[in-house]
Amino acid sequence: MDSPAGGNIIVQKKIKFNKPVVIGGFMNQTPLGVLVTSYIVERLNLHQVAVVKSKYIPPVTVFVGRRMRSPFRIYSNADGTLLVVQSEVPVRSDGLSFLSETLMAWLKSLEIKEFAVIDGVPIRDLGRRTAFLVGSADRIKELSSHKIEVAESAIISGMGGAIINECIMTDVNAIALISPHAMDIPDPDSVLAIVKGLNSIYKLNIDTGILEESVNRLHEQLNKISEEYKAAKLEDTDNSMYK
Repeated sequence: MDSPAGGNIIVQKKIKFNKPVVIGGFMNQTPLGVLVTSYIVERLNLHQVAVVKSKYIPPVTVFVGRRMRSPFRIYSNADGTLLVVQSEVPVRSDGLSFLSETLMAWLKSLEIKEFAVIDGVPIRDLGRRTAFLVGSADRIKELSSHKIEVAESAIISGMGGAIINECIMTDVNAIALISPHAMDIPDPDSVLAIVKGLNSIYKLNIDTGILEESVNRLHEQLNKISEEYKAAKLEDTDNSMYK
């Protein structure tokens, strides 16, 4: 699909789409969206079917899986029921509306069921994470049986926010799943929380074993550090009593 003002969708592999669910992860305040979508692509063995080209996307090359790739890619499963849209670089702010319009026009032609945006809320500490749901009142009611906590308030910026805006204006179903995500250190807990939420909503059966092992190791290390810190503080206090 050509749209000189916003960009081009360059289809690389033609498959028959079957009213797919679309999951989008974009580099924003945190890399959570990219981490989640990368995990889904790997675990479900999705194949790249298209790239997005635009003057609003920085002209960089990403080296992933020993292959050079465009930074804004679209993946699909074999039966065309799941699409993953991913950008590993931020889109220029003055191009968000144009590019989201181009992308959603193409996706709407595929008669997608819903677009689920993944986004992270930047924080500095590590801890147990929860996925929060953002959506219309009707969609939240439909998903109430999944017991995913509903966000009290949220601002979704960047490409994800622009896409949800476009979905609202063009009457396409859209939700967002957001989670706190550590800014400076790996945070597998937030990825796990989001993947579990996606599995529950869309029955994707994404294996979470690797994530759960990473989370358990991380919290074992954090607990060990905490215990060592407490022991050191106690020893320091005991020593100071006799000075």
